[in-house]
Formats: sequence, structure tokens, C-alpha cells
Amino acid sequence: MSASLPTVYLDMNIYKRPFDDQRQMRIQIETLAITMIFSFIESGTLSARWSFVLDYENSLDPVLDRRAFVQDVSLCCAEIVEPDESIRELALQLVDTQQVQARDALHLACAEQSGCDYLLTCDDRLVKHGHELRKSGVLTVQVLNPVDFVQEV
Repeated sequence: MSASLPTVYLDMNIYKRPFDDQRQMRIQIETLAITMIFSFIESGTLSARWSFVLDYENSLDPVLDRRAFVQDVSLCCAEIVEPDESIRELALQLVDTQQVQARDALHLACAEQSGCDYLLTCDDRLVKHGHELRKSGVLTVQVLNPVDFVQEV
């Protein structure tokens, strides 16, 4: 972890989780953890990064209120990750050699290349891939579910 504030990159499903069916216990618990993470970012306990990939994904949301909520929360991010060759190359490597899906590879590459300590996601498959990639030395960013992150930090 860096000497400064811990830096997080939030997968789009983190921003959208509060809009999911809260009758499911897992979704309730993840939403509570995410609310805590948003609070940590707002209070300056955590630093967050936004990216061009998140902008694109949010633009695809057909529900205006959800899009607007995510856009508002994104304003708390300290930095915006712009596309560059190192992100493209790492994403292609993850897709070609590690069987990571294209958008997930872009999120991982954005988090990794911008020096984030954590990538947070509700996607179990991405958490598993991230753990394997970190263990094998391909990535340094730690990929966690928001509940695990809150418990760890």
C-alpha cells in the first residue's frame, strides 16, 4: 500500500449496487459496505480514481437517475484515469493470456497503471481473477469485494 491515503478504483457495479434489489441479504450487506466506502472517500480517509471506462459504462445506463447519481459520486474522485498505451497493452495482455473479459481487463489495467492499492467489485469472478493475477505477479492492485475491503481496512 502507498505511504499516502489508500487509493481505490471502484468497478461500475459498486456505484450501481444501491439500486439493486435490496431484499437479498448479500446485496444489503454490500450496499452497506459501499455506503461506508463512499463516506470514507467523501471524508478524505480514502482516495478514489475514476476512469474513461467508467464514464463509458455509466453513459450506457438507460435510467437517468442512476446515471446522475454515479456522475455525482464520481466528482469525489481525486483523479481521472485517461486512456493511454500502457493501459491498452496491459488490458490486451489480460484478455489474450489470462482470459479476462475485455471491460474487466480495462478496469484492472486502469487501476494497476494508475497506481491504485485496491480495485473494489461485487463481481466474484473478477475478484477471483484479480487474486490469481496478483498471486502470479501480473498485477499489484488488490481486487476485493467491498465487504472484505471494509473488514480489512
